[in-house]
Amino acid sequence: MKQKLTLKIPASTANLGCGFDSIGMALNKFLIIEAQPIHSTSWKFVHEGPCLDNLPQDESHYIYKIAHQVAERYNVKLPALEVKMYSDIPLARGLGSSASALVGALYIANYFGDIELSKYELLQLATEIEGHPDNVAPTIYGGLVVGYHDSETSITDVAHIDVPHVDFIVTIPSYPLETETARRALPQTITHKEAVKYSAISNTMISALIQHNYELAGKMMERDGLHEPYRQHLLPDFNAVKVIAKQFDAYATVISGAGPTILTMIKKEQSGPLVRALREKLETCHSELITVNTQGVKSKVIHRY
Repeated sequence: MKQKLTLKIPASTANLGCGFDSIGMALNKFLIIEAQPIHSTSWKFVHEGPCLDNLPQDESHYIYKIAHQVAERYNVKLPALEVKMYSDIPLARGLGSSASALVGALYIANYFGDIELSKYELLQLATEIEGHPDNVAPTIYGGLVVGYHDSETSITDVAHIDVPHVDFIVTIPSYPLETETARRALPQTITHKEAVKYSAISNTMISALIQHNYELAGKMMERDGLHEPYRQHLLPDFNAVKVIAKQFDAYATVISGAGPTILTMIKKEQSGPLVRALREKLETCHSELITVNTQGVKSKVIHRY
C-alpha cells in the first residue's frame, strides 16, 4: 500500500504595519505539495509553476533540510520521498513563501515519521525555527493571529482576532527583496520612549481591529516606527501606492512582511476601483484583490493499493 500526503498551505502577510514580528494573517494564495515514498536512496523534488523556478531538486532543498531536522529531533527515520510542489506565492515578496515551505516540511516529517505532533507542537517548532510567529501561526491556523515567541523558554503563545470585514489588495512588485536585506535596514536599538510609543500604537491597533473600528485601526497601522521608516527606501513603489490608495479612501497602506509587496486595507465598495487604478498607473507591479484564508493548512492522505 502506498500513501500520498497532499498539503494545501496558505500564504501570509505579516506586521500589518505596527505589529512587527507579532501579527500575521493567512491569505488565499497557496503552496500545494504532494509527497509520497519512492524506491530510491534519495529524495526527489518536482516543481511546477513560475513561482518555484530555480529551486534545487535534490537534498539541498529547504524542505528536505527542515524535515530531517525534525526527524532527528524525534529520533525517527523518514523514507525517501518524491515531493511535487506547485505555488502561486511569489518568492521573496513578503507573502510568507518561506514560512509556507517550513510548515510543509513540518507536516511531511510529522506524517511520514509518524510523530503525532499536535498543531500546538507544530507551531512551537515552526516558531523556534523561524524566530517569530507572525507568518507561521496564521499559516498553520488560518485567520488573523497575534503571537509572542519567548526565545528564552522557546514557548510561543498566540491569540486569534476576528477577520476584518474589509477588502485587502496586494501590490506585488516585479523585483524581489530578500528578508536578510530588509532585516539589515533595521536599527539595532531604539529608545525607551520610542518603545513605549510604538507599543501603545500597536496595542491601539489591535483593540481597534477587535472592535471593527477600521478607521482607527488603519490610522495606527500607518504609524509604525519599528520597521517601515527604515525599509521604505527599499520599495520604490510604496509612496505611489499609498497616494493612489488615499484617493480611494483606503484605511491603510503598509508593507507586507519585509516587503516588497504592499498591502492595502480598504472598504469593500472601493476595492475594485482601486485595483484597476493601481494596475493602470503602476507598470512595474501587479495589483490584485486577495481574500483572507480562515482554515490554515489542509492535509489529506490518499491510500493506494
